[in-house]
Amino acid sequence: MVGRARVRRHPVNSQRLLTLLEVADLFRLSPHTVRAMVRKGSLQPVRICRRLLFSPDEVARFLASAK
Repeated sequence: MVGRARVRRHPVNSQRLLTLLEVADLFRLSPHTVRAMVRKGSLQPVRICRRLLFSPDEVARFLASAK
């Protein structure tokens, strides 16, 4: 039997996603404040189920725009 090659529709990023608590610790803010930043749209999460995860690129973008 010939196996089919698995086709990926989206490129996989090898960067590890940061959790809400890790981002809050990095910014030295409470998780509640980070959630408020997400609600305002100033920080864009990756939502997996109900979890808020953040790409390192998004965190760097936010920090660069905050200067």
